[in-house]
Amino acid sequence: PGQGEAPDWFMDSFRTVLSYGSVGISLFVGWTLASRLAGIGFSQEGKNYWILKASPVRAGHLLAAKFLVSYLPTLTLGLLFLIIISILQGFSPVGFAYSLAIVTLTLAGVNGILTGSGAAGANFNWDDPRKMNAGSMGCLGQLIAMIYLGVSFILFVAPLFVASLLQMSPIYGYLIGLILGLVANLVCALLPLMLVRKKVERLGES
Repeated sequence: PGQGEAPDWFMDSFRTVLSYGSVGISLFVGWTLASRLAGIGFSQEGKNYWILKASPVRAGHLLAAKFLVSYLPTLTLGLLFLIIISILQGFSPVGFAYSLAIVTLTLAGVNGILTGSGAAGANFNWDDPRKMNAGSMGCLGQLIAMIYLGVSFILFVAPLFVASLLQMSPIYGYLIGLILGLVANLVCALLPLMLVRKKVERLGES
């Protein structure tokens, strides 16, 4: 190793994982924006939250709206970075399509975690925008979301590494990774919103 004598299976597997480095950068950029938009999605309403409270909007619809307001800009920025880096580095159509799936699904899971934690720790009693945060729940959500970025990336990429290691067709790695990533990110995108739905119904009440 390091002398051009590493086994072929190791080099092939390493190249497979390395080729998705652009995905990692895109996910990190997306997490940075999501931490801002989703983390304070409810808190930013401040003392004007009563307007939403008095409107005929269901808690589920409000959560969905807050999720989308965070997810769509985050996804746009993440995909923009992915496309630019992929063009500069060169890419295969299959690898690029898989990268798009990784970024799209992972950012959905991350936004679900951050929106849920932001709602759970919503703070409407701020006067200084710098104090517009969700407190300890918001910090915990950001930490969990950051850890989850790595977990989701591994779920997508590890099957490719294993398939290359076992000298199997890459299609098996793509299929297994896509299934694992899809299930995990759907859970993370939907479950936090479901868990805080009852709390959202009572937000702003004394």
